[in-house]
Amino acid sequence: MKYYFFLLISIVAADLFAQDPWKDVYRESAWEQRDMWQRASDIISKLKLSSASHVADIGSHEGYFTIKLASVVGSGKVYAVDISKSKIEKLQEHLAKRNIKNVDVILGKDDDPGLPGNKLDAVLIVDTYHEMDQHATVLQHILRALKPGGRLLLCEPISDDRKSLSRDEQERKHELGMNFALNDLKRAGFKITLQQEGFVDRFKEKGDKMWVIVCEKSI
Repeated sequence: MKYYFFLLISIVAADLFAQDPWKDVYRESAWEQRDMWQRASDIISKLKLSSASHVADIGSHEGYFTIKLASVVGSGKVYAVDISKSKIEKLQEHLAKRNIKNVDVILGKDDDPGLPGNKLDAVLIVDTYHEMDQHATVLQHILRALKPGGRLLLCEPISDDRKSLSRDEQERKHELGMNFALNDLKRAGFKITLQQEGFVDRFKEKGDKMWVIVCEKSI
């Protein structure tokens, strides 16, 4: 009887540990595990990139998506943007270690990712949009950077029990409901082409799921 009691306690404890909302899944040491749940290939496929595309990874952190995008675009270019100097420096180390040459690293600003105008085929923002304070301004910069018909993909987390909270409350928890992002994108002038709740299930890792939105710059 005692054996089963301790076994139950162990299972519960392991589950709680796995659902750690503050677990860092972005360091290079966690990338291999992240491959198991992030659905990175599915996300990148929705950008419809070619081997010569120019794409931005906003909120690149240490380069998880940047490195994957660099492999996809080949003779094209990846613009890796982060506002953290330490993350940018770590990303540069990862690129140098892998001898990746088709990435421009940009130290962005809170209200401006610093992207070139009318140059990009796509922009990717994963688990970063909720951290932005000046959403409207950033979206306008992205619009100017995209070519006509260029794509923007947002992928953000929200736990089921926080969907009814206000935007401020959600963002304080480092999450964002899809409805708020849809309103932002429509006001900015983007055309929504795909929206899906629960696209990435990371409940065991972070206690939430990630929605995805794909939109385009109108021609």
